[in-house]
Amino acid sequence: MAEILSQEEIDALLSALDVEEIPDETTVTKGARRIKEYDFKRPDKFSKDQIRTLHMVMEGFARSWSTFLSGKLRSLVHVEIVSIDQLPYEEFIKSTFSPSVIAVISMEPLEGNALFDISPPVAFSIIERLVGGTTGGTTQVRELTEIEEALMVNVVSDALRVLKTAMGDIVQANPRLEAIEYNPQFTQIVPPSDMTLFVSFEMRIEENRGMIGLCLPHLLLEPVLAELSTERFFRRAKEEHDDFTSRADRFLSTLGQSGLDLRVEVGSVNLTIKQILDLVPGDVITLPTRLDALFKVFMGDDPNPHFFARPGLIGRFKGIEIMDFYEE
Repeated sequence: MAEILSQEEIDALLSALDVEEIPDETTVTKGARRIKEYDFKRPDKFSKDQIRTLHMVMEGFARSWSTFLSGKLRSLVHVEIVSIDQLPYEEFIKSTFSPSVIAVISMEPLEGNALFDISPPVAFSIIERLVGGTTGGTTQVRELTEIEEALMVNVVSDALRVLKTAMGDIVQANPRLEAIEYNPQFTQIVPPSDMTLFVSFEMRIEENRGMIGLCLPHLLLEPVLAELSTERFFRRAKEEHDDFTSRADRFLSTLGQSGLDLRVEVGSVNLTIKQILDLVPGDVITLPTRLDALFKVFMGDDPNPHFFARPGLIGRFKGIEIMDFYEE
């Protein structure tokens, strides 16, 4: 919740402005009280605890996306979160390059849109590697061609799937790409004065680097702000871990009670069809197996043996003793 100044603190700030006593620092001292400078044009909509929780979520997203892109591009990719800032939407628009690859995304069941801004150096570097290149891509700043845009749509869609998994601990949202824009002026998803949470990432692809931004309006996150607390985040993560462990135990218990055929091969011999047709009760088939040889043990329908075993007696029953794992 944003901090509300008392009337006494407001009067102190106004009087300090009249005599030009406010220094460059964010706080001034009046007697024994410290007065914090507050910009009424940029009210804080997110608490420090909420930003800290979202920072942990975005760190997980950055790690997972780095791993995914490294495999997709067959190149070392590192995505690192740089900062999370609160700023009005118009400031985000002013800080965005034009043209830039801006993905407009929806996050149902949350109402509204978010923006995924990919700087041109990053976009062209990714495209260069997707088409088999090894250089850093073009340094020209331009809009994407239809083929290049199709490639970036695929890349952004992959990123949104990773983002969905990362945000699963706070909200079961379904991020989906709605459009690709190149001029930030055409992406007015909220009024200019509305506050947003801007997550800034740096992406390094071998020796090339660039910035990626995720703009999350306050109106979009407002329904789940109560879930953005460190205590709830860790408690939910523990509950999910305990639930997974419980489900895994139940699965293994059920699996352990399932029946599975076990068969032992004493030996094998090749016979012709005529020899088989000529067999009568009392005939003896000689097997090329020594008395001290280990038998092969098969499980289920798997044609490959799993164990070596030796025969024996268990009371008045015949049995086998597992001696070792099977190796060729």
